[in-house]
Order: sequence, then structure tokens, then C-alpha cells
Amino acid sequence: MEREVLKQKLTELAKSEKAENIDELLCPMLTHIGDPDPLLRDRLIYGLASNWITDGLVSPVKMIRILEELLTARFLLKGEKYTRSFATLWIAAILYRHRREAFLSADLINRVHQVFLAYINQETVGEGYDETYGWLHTLAHAADAIDEMIQLRELSNEQHRQLVEEVINKMAFPFHVLSHEEDERMAIAIHSALRNGLSPDTVGLMIKEKTAEVIALWLEVTESNLHIRGNFKQFIRSLYFCLSDYPSLKKTLYECEQLFSGIYHKKPSS
Repeated sequence: MEREVLKQKLTELAKSEKAENIDELLCPMLTHIGDPDPLLRDRLIYGLASNWITDGLVSPVKMIRILEELLTARFLLKGEKYTRSFATLWIAAILYRHRREAFLSADLINRVHQVFLAYINQETVGEGYDETYGWLHTLAHAADAIDEMIQLRELSNEQHRQLVEEVINKMAFPFHVLSHEEDERMAIAIHSALRNGLSPDTVGLMIKEKTAEVIALWLEVTESNLHIRGNFKQFIRSLYFCLSDYPSLKKTLYECEQLFSGIYHKKPSS
């Protein structure tokens, strides 16, 4: 289906609030998942597809086919940044639906977990919103998918730990200043891991180890190291306020934050 024809059909459906010809439209929507037009990509393609999936209007067989496609090099591991970013949102919607209907196999869930670990590890784009192209938000979108993944009953505690470790490492982000609340979205995912059984002591140890790595970089002042320091410090602060029900972990987070910022809080000598 041609792009402009697809846009016209989706616009009409959005205005009418009807769900018609879903199976016919999902394939071309997937083809244009990373379109540079924010109206088509975000409000029409993602907006409608997400609603159809979460509202139970897409069959389990169709969702499995879509998910298997999203995990390929054409989408989640593809070079084009908008395609990667919006693929994660479709994955989040499918995982949300699975938590209610349990239609994904254990093998496919494990594949989602492994592919997502690889994707998070290699993501280098940190922009949030662009006045022309709209939301990119790669890391925030990834956080939403991780949050859904962590809530799957099928994932083991070790798989939770691996996801949290990948998040903690990624938030020491060297490529860009994260300024669109990516830290808060990732903090929510870690909170889900704790609520689903991951030990606060395990999270605290990972935070301490990463804090030591980041502080060691401060000996060399480069733009990349400044990004790492600022992004990770902000992430620690977001975690601190997100995890009010874990006092021992909050204490660890406070101590780590002070290693970065304590110098600014000291009173001048008299």
C-alpha cells in the first residue's frame, strides 16, 4: 500500500474511531513504522496499532508474526533510529496483551529478552523531541518495553537482573545529554523488577559498582565523560525518589549521589 494511501485511510479511521480492515492495514503500518512524518508515525501508525493490540482487536497469531518481525535486523536491530524506537513501543503493547492472554511461547519470550539486551547494549541515540520530526525518545520507549517485559511471569529472577544491569549501564550514557525524562522511565522499570522479586541489595551493589566506574572517569574531562557523569547522576536521583518503599536502597542511592554532588553542598570554611 502506498504511503499516502495508508495515511489517508488511517486518518479516516482515527476520525471515525472505528476499527476496520485491521489485518489489511497492519502490514503496511509495520512497513512505515519509522516514517519521518510524526503524524503518520506516532499518532496514526503507533497510536492506532497500540490501541488495536491492547484492546484485543488483533489476533494472537497476527501478534506473534508481528513480534517475530520486530525482533529482526529490519526493525529493532536496524540502523534507522525511528524504526528502532517505535519498534520497542509495538513490542511493549504486545507484551502488555500477553500478560492478559498468555499467547507467547516460552521460547519466543526468551528470544525477546535476548534480543532486547542486545538492542539496549548497542543503542547510541539519546535525542528526545524534535520540533520537526516529533518524538524519537529511544531510551524512554525502550524503558516502556523493559517495564512490560519485567512484569512477565515467565521471566526468571536472573533475567530481571540482566535487564536491570543493562539499564544501569546504559544510563551512564556518553553520546548525548538525556533531557526528556529518560531517567524516570528507566527508574520505573527498575521499580518493577524490585516489585517482582529482584533483591534491593543486588540493585544497590550494581549501582555502587557503576558509580565507582563513572567517578573514575572524572580524572579526564571530556565531553563524553561529562555526559556520562551528568546522565548517571540524574538517574540516581530519579531512582531515589522512585523507590520510597526501599529505604536501604535509598540510603545507598543517597550515598552514591553524594560522591558526585557532596562537594557542592559543603559549607565554605570560615
